[in-house]
Amino acid sequence: MRTIRRQLLLWLIGGTLICSAIAGSALYLRVSDEANELFDAELKLAAESSSSTVSTCFEPDSGEGPEELVVVQAWNSAGTLVYSCSTNLALPRFGKNGFHSMTIDAEPWRVYGATRSGIFVQAAQPMEVRDHLAAKIARRSLLPFVVLIPVLAFFTWFVVGRSLRPIARLARAVGNRSAKELQPLTVEGLPPEITPVVTALNDLLKQLDHAMVMQRAFVADAAHELRTPLTALKLQLQLAENATGEEQRSVAFQKLHDRLDRAARLVGQLLTLARNEAHGPVEHFRQVDLHLLAQEVVSDFYLIAERKSIDLGVDAAAIPQFILADGDGLRIVLSNLVDNAIRYTQNGGRVDIGITCVDGCPELIVADNGPGIAEQERARVFDRFYRGEQTLAWGSGLGLAIVKNIADIHGASIRLSASSTEGGLTVSIRFPSSSSFHQDHPSN
Repeated sequence: MRTIRRQLLLWLIGGTLICSAIAGSALYLRVSDEANELFDAELKLAAESSSSTVSTCFEPDSGEGPEELVVVQAWNSAGTLVYSCSTNLALPRFGKNGFHSMTIDAEPWRVYGATRSGIFVQAAQPMEVRDHLAAKIARRSLLPFVVLIPVLAFFTWFVVGRSLRPIARLARAVGNRSAKELQPLTVEGLPPEITPVVTALNDLLKQLDHAMVMQRAFVADAAHELRTPLTALKLQLQLAENATGEEQRSVAFQKLHDRLDRAARLVGQLLTLARNEAHGPVEHFRQVDLHLLAQEVVSDFYLIAERKSIDLGVDAAAIPQFILADGDGLRIVLSNLVDNAIRYTQNGGRVDIGITCVDGCPELIVADNGPGIAEQERARVFDRFYRGEQTLAWGSGLGLAIVKNIADIHGASIRLSASSTEGGLTVSIRFPSSSSFHQDHPSN
């Protein structure tokens, strides 16, 4: 693909050459026409100045070149040739007044005849001579174009190169950036046409810098969080190896399984969070039935809830609601909320999933009658790896961070509040009204 510089030079210089050729051709034709008119006037002057008397017959200066040949002849009323400016050329009498073109010995001539006082004077000139002189004059008039075209080409080359220097400087500035140096580019001294590009690049660099900071923080936090369970696994494995009795060994292996489950869950949550942060907004959502999704999640966690005698189910007041969303992402959101509710709710507790619509906005609700979250901690529980001070159940502090990330992708808002009926925590996720989808519509 051609560079911008090459394309500009090609089109500008090419356009200049084409326009110059058209203008030069038009000028050439115009000058040729003017020259022919001038020669016609010369013929007329030669004939009329010689028509009153033969003795004053017009004769060209003998010092001029043969290309300026004008043959003047005169006949009396009897048709007798009484005068000829040339002894070498004997042209026939055309016999008509005014301008005419005639062919003599296969050579075209331009003739003008005039009658004065019974004398017919005829002035003639070869067309070859006229064309040669007209072309000579026209070529001289085109001389400025011949000189001007190289000057314009050089000037175009210089201006294009000078105008593209800011782009070259910008390219060097961007090329000098690295993953560790993402400071914004300066817009000083740049033309207005490039400023929006630099502004967009600065926004991109800012986002990249933020992403790099978040990635480094994520890796550091993940390494820190993984170090503890891995260390505990190693210690638990040593305890299992050193166990002396069957009962002691069985207890050690059971704790080893529990720690492996926790480590596997932590790794799974880390992968889920990293995947959702990397993917960003989903461009093509599909139709999701929130009521059906809630029933499926309840089915997934039914056995886990039953172990703690927790009443898990979909609120009877839940209404059918269809939205355009990422179904897998919403399943992760609801699964994390239900999992947290079950783990933090005491035995014999209650966890309800509600679905409603407020002011045209679909809303998904998970409420429990557990200990809840203190109001001063609600803003921090969405931070990665944060766990409340009064938290008793084990966990990694990633569940609500994953929920917040997926909710942001869907443009949804999350609100934590104390459950008015259950006395625990209520998590409400309200989706924008644009995501609402009528049940009768075909799915995307």
